[in-house]
Amino acid sequence: MVYRDYWALAQWIRHYSKHLGIENLYVVVHGPDEKVNDIASGANIWTIPRESLEAFDKRRNKMLNQFQSGLLQFYDWVIRTDTDELICVDPDLHGSLERFLAQTTDDAVFATGLNVFEQADEQEMPHNVSVFDCREAAVITGNYSKAWAVKTNVPLMRHGVKLTKDKRVAYSYSFPQGVYLAHIKFANIDALADVNATRKEVARSGVSGLPGWGWKRADEHTKKFFIEAETLDFTSWSEAVADALQRLTTDMKYDEKDGVIRAPGIPYLAKIKLPKWFKET
Repeated sequence: MVYRDYWALAQWIRHYSKHLGIENLYVVVHGPDEKVNDIASGANIWTIPRESLEAFDKRRNKMLNQFQSGLLQFYDWVIRTDTDELICVDPDLHGSLERFLAQTTDDAVFATGLNVFEQADEQEMPHNVSVFDCREAAVITGNYSKAWAVKTNVPLMRHGVKLTKDKRVAYSYSFPQGVYLAHIKFANIDALADVNATRKEVARSGVSGLPGWGWKRADEHTKKFFIEAETLDFTSWSEAVADALQRLTTDMKYDEKDGVIRAPGIPYLAKIKLPKWFKET
């Protein structure tokens, strides 16, 4: 689902069309936008109204869960990510994204989150170039260690999955090694300025049920991330991801009220440089 986040959408289309074929991509556009239509040309584009933002998060999540359930009538798996989230699998462990999913038996899958970011000495992102060709630094984060794919009608909620349905149906999930969610919001500072302006506008519109302080105070949130990221020392990729996965999977958070399980929201687990195989994803 997208609203004006054009750079990230172009990255999203480039990444997933390479792995899955553009004909299998679905973009939900929040309000008519010809620029989105151009960027996503060849994908399936579904435009929904933007007249009201009231109860935005709740209505959006309900709609997307119902949409993914409908797609499962025709697909073995449905991948659901934000526009600025790219799923990458270690080719030495899983071969490819398609192969990984074909071999997965659980109902839903989590990934280890990576906040990919632009370093102070790096150049601006060239047009029509993969983010992984220009950015190598990332912070491993529990906040973006999200559930991202389903093969049954298990709902995705609050970055996690709802494990029960009407207290009768029990769903399963896996949190595998070598599967990463690259969150690229911080990877292009110029594009981020535009995104932050839009998010502040939405968050301060005065209606109920909108995203929280991360949108209302988007500039402060961004500044905090870069300050924290710059203070961390780089650590070994293999050691950092192994330690992060162990910490995340042993401290999963389960809400007995609604049956949702999700990763602990640890924001800064380690700073690493991405292996070269990311450039080939």
